[in-house]
Amino acid sequence: MRKNFLVLLALLLSCSFISAQDVTSHRYRKVAPENLAEYLNNEVTYWSAFSQSEIDKGYLKFWAVLERVGGENLRDEPNILLITQFNDIDRPVDWESIKELFPNEKFKDMMMEDLFINTDIIYLRDLGNDIFSPNIDLEKDIKYVRINYHNMTDMWWHLNFEAQKVKPFFEEAMKKEKTTIKGWGNSLILTPKSDGFKYKTESHEYFSNFRDALGPNDFYDYDFPDGFFKDWQKNYVGERNARIYKIIAFKQKK
Repeated sequence: MRKNFLVLLALLLSCSFISAQDVTSHRYRKVAPENLAEYLNNEVTYWSAFSQSEIDKGYLKFWAVLERVGGENLRDEPNILLITQFNDIDRPVDWESIKELFPNEKFKDMMMEDLFINTDIIYLRDLGNDIFSPNIDLEKDIKYVRINYHNMTDMWWHLNFEAQKVKPFFEEAMKKEKTTIKGWGNSLILTPKSDGFKYKTESHEYFSNFRDALGPNDFYDYDFPDGFFKDWQKNYVGERNARIYKIIAFKQKK
């Protein structure tokens, strides 16, 4: 009981800093197939370098551009996901300062506003639970990510379960090389909160290849304890919203 209380207290205390620190955005974009190659090239060439400079200045902690792979309605649904973790959400990113890095390029061309449509944005609070396989090389070994949005009756019970049960199980399986999952983490969803988006938390798993990301069996020769998900299933509402993405580029604080 005391351990459960301490985990919950830590989560509650972390929320007191939500207003400014460690907020992550998931920004969804729709890029037409004929524009995709040009769009991704510009992200890698210009915005990857800009994000690294913002990380070096201490303004950002993480940036990534992901391309959705597989699934239905790819032509109609967002196929690009931009993930940005801020040091301080109250300090807006000066996107126009990219001109200082590329003075010979037109800002309009680097912005690429004629190549995409912004569709949705989600803000999340990182919970500091990310784990990875031992001795992993993130740039070489992490190629795909499966992002899951969750809805449940009791959000705090769910987060407590992930911290106390899911994280240690995944960590042990990765240590014993009994899973295709190379990393895992979770976040608390801050906004939106609406009938159209009922999800309260997010989790993500990293993989080395597309086949492993597809699943469905992430753990080979390594079984969950009996009844592991019994109470979890009672608390869960609806279906998990899961999408698989190829990691095109990422930058992070070292």
